[in-house]
Amino acid sequence: MSRHEQASLPASAGRFIVRVARADDAAAFHALVIEADGALERHAESPEASRATLERVGRSLAGEASDAERGYLLLLEDRASGEVVGCVQLACSIGLDQPFYDYRLGKIVHSSSRLKSYRCHDVLYLCNDLTGCSELHSLYVRRDARGMGGAEQLTKAAQLFIATHLAEFAPRTIIEMHGVRGADDTSPFWEAVGRHFFKVDQRGAERLVAQGRKAFIAELMPKHPVYLSLLPESAQVTVGGIHPEVAALARLLEQDGFHFENHVDIFDAGMVLEAHTRTLNGVANSHEIAVEEGNPAQGAGAWWIAAGEGAGFRMSAAAGVLIEDRLRLSPETLCGLGVQSGAALRALGAT
Repeated sequence: MSRHEQASLPASAGRFIVRVARADDAAAFHALVIEADGALERHAESPEASRATLERVGRSLAGEASDAERGYLLLLEDRASGEVVGCVQLACSIGLDQPFYDYRLGKIVHSSSRLKSYRCHDVLYLCNDLTGCSELHSLYVRRDARGMGGAEQLTKAAQLFIATHLAEFAPRTIIEMHGVRGADDTSPFWEAVGRHFFKVDQRGAERLVAQGRKAFIAELMPKHPVYLSLLPESAQVTVGGIHPEVAALARLLEQDGFHFENHVDIFDAGMVLEAHTRTLNGVANSHEIAVEEGNPAQGAGAWWIAAGEGAGFRMSAAAGVLIEDRLRLSPETLCGLGVQSGAALRALGAT
């Protein structure tokens, strides 16, 4: 039995379709931004900002976007109701218009042979190391749709989309994870570092970034290395940590090829996961295959299936049977993807 036959389908199989956002999705996307209440940290909370995001997607699809703005928005749609219940955004190259800041975790050695003293200190350097990378961000699933595999489906869809547009994406891809917060929903790291340099709270600083006002970071943040040993222990232990709510997502991303390379977010010190784009599971292990219509019940395995390119991209989880060089899928699956028997789709076996 193959690994695809052994794998089980996610709870969202057949219920959700992931597709590229259209201009008429502005209201639905804006509702997600408002409901997320800061989780979509790259988006200003205004209808105009949501429309601007979709306009950039439109220019990207048309081949009219600059390298700095090229990116795509994928939406998770409930097939039964047509309701948009989640999203993820793909930026092809970050930091080309305005600097992309993060902290790099490193070490500084203080040594004196005369005093026979040697100390190695963990420090944070403000840097632009990730400039030019591609990025997955603004991943969000509505609360009433969580627990059904929606976040996993969005991350797999993003990888399959990248696989079909590989020339547009950078050799490295990153995703920032939300950092640790206290019982009062504040970040101990922000309270120990950022709060001393800004007249706004953490959410206020994030709103400024969402509005495109990033220069203030370089103007106000400390230019010298931040010694972790000088911070309160409550802040030290959060560096490179993640919020418990995204722990399961982090494990999924690590299984798909992302890993921690000592970069953390400048506001809450949450870890930044990085990957070589071509080695991501959905890029390296997916392949194009012809499909046929039929009953896949006997010997069916679990698959992630994507059809179409650009604006026509659609992705779903489905049961399928691999028969020689064809993948047999149900009529319902083919209908949801908008294709007919004989079409060539991109398939990734679920593990």
